[in-house]
Amino acid sequence: MSTSVMAETVYVSDIQFIAIREGQSNNTRAVERGLKSGTPLVVLDKSSGYTKVRTPQGNEGWAADYFLSENRVSRDQLVRLETKLTEAAEAKLNAEEALDEEKAKTTDLVNQVQQLNSERSSLQNQLNEVNELAQKARSIVEANEESAYKIESLQQQLNAIQGENQMLKSSKEQRWFIIGATTIIIGILAGLVLPATRKKKTSTGSWS
Repeated sequence: MSTSVMAETVYVSDIQFIAIREGQSNNTRAVERGLKSGTPLVVLDKSSGYTKVRTPQGNEGWAADYFLSENRVSRDQLVRLETKLTEAAEAKLNAEEALDEEKAKTTDLVNQVQQLNSERSSLQNQLNEVNELAQKARSIVEANEESAYKIESLQQQLNAIQGENQMLKSSKEQRWFIIGATTIIIGILAGLVLPATRKKKTSTGSWS
């Protein structure tokens, strides 16, 4: 009796190189030779100590059960484990390198943050100084505006006083001119009147 088995996998047993044959006998023609241990074979059928399999190359044939194993052979497992161990070691090394890079990046970022904080503190101090200078400048401008207003007011007062002084000076000069002119006229009149008066007195005296 034969039993059909689907989706099952067996492996060539440890340290073996076997052939897959057309029938359940070593006298039948080999469809594929030299399958090394650990080669996976797809089970197609089982019968009387033989198993019909399909090779990775797609050939189908029979092999004695004592050449087959349901588990991977130890050598193949060892190779796989060594490969996995090597891959794990490489992954660990890569992870350590990545960790070192991340640590370096973190340190660099921390230094950058500290530098930025220092620059921010310096800029804040500069801003405070600028604000103080701006306040002083506003105070100076306000004081200058007030001083300019006072100066303008004083200038206007000075101009008014100068105008009044000029008017007074002109009035004084006119007054002195009038006084001088009056004095001259009086002098002229006196020069004209006194001689006539003397002649008149003289004439009066001779008549008497």
